[in-house]
Amino acid sequence: MSDVVRSESPFLAVDAGQSSTRVRCEPGPWGPGWMVTSSGVRTALPLAPQFAAVMADVVAAHPEVTGSHCTVAIGSSGARDDEDPVPVLAALKPYGVGRVLLAHDSITSYLGALGDQLGVVTAAGTGVITFAVGPTAAARVDGWGWLLGDDGSAFWLGREAMRAVLRAHDGRGPATVLSESIGTEFDDIEQAYLQLHADPNKVARIAGWAAQVSLAAEAGDHVSMGICRRAGAQLACSTATGLRRVGLGDEDSPVALLGGVMRSALIRESLEIGLDRLAPRARIVEPIGEGLDGAAALPAVDPRSALGRRVSRADVS
Repeated sequence: MSDVVRSESPFLAVDAGQSSTRVRCEPGPWGPGWMVTSSGVRTALPLAPQFAAVMADVVAAHPEVTGSHCTVAIGSSGARDDEDPVPVLAALKPYGVGRVLLAHDSITSYLGALGDQLGVVTAAGTGVITFAVGPTAAARVDGWGWLLGDDGSAFWLGREAMRAVLRAHDGRGPATVLSESIGTEFDDIEQAYLQLHADPNKVARIAGWAAQVSLAAEAGDHVSMGICRRAGAQLACSTATGLRRVGLGDEDSPVALLGGVMRSALIRESLEIGLDRLAPRARIVEPIGEGLDGAAALPAVDPRSALGRRVSRADVS
């Protein structure tokens, strides 16, 4: 994006996850910065109308955006590398949007955490994605969604917790305090699976149990501790795989870890142990920023680069 467009019209950075979507207006001549939080995206549904609903929330809070010909840079779960940005621009144009940049949230997580460095980023929130960039290639690992992948994510943790509760209930597994913290959400635990299958917000609901798993693990619940250790091992595997696929498996490469899942001390410890075994030269570094910062950086990405080829762009003609 040109400096002229950036300086004359508001610039919105968007981080669209499965649990929530955050929109940040960068400060500039148009005024101070601000943040709006909206609902998350459902990756099985078309993205354009969901982004339009987010922009409706933005305009409701900041009506001055309408008619501003603003630029919106989006990092989103469920966005394909070849995502057509034209329907997205068409859906957002009524809200004052004149330009759209769209990328999978693995791209924006990477940009936010490592900038232009070669290395790997693993972001574990409701879902999980690993993205690695090497000298000549980029690679994505996992991020296959709650049904087929996202190993080690908050959803994965919550699902494993519920499975443990059900196994304890029917006698196949050991007792766990999760039966009290999670199982008591249901009047009849034997009907829980029916309620969850029918819940349109089941992904966010199940992911929300991850915090209870971490707390139970810290309190010494052996079942929860095992779940956290397995999550860390899964995340280590994805991280090391990303490095190997881009030719950095034996290099002194930076590793950035993002997302709420990484706040669990036991998961982090398990991940570090696994990474030390699978990629001993890799070094964990503090992220420069996060997904919103990466979305804000999209206009500066060279369209010819490994990352830039994965960013879709559309302008009002």
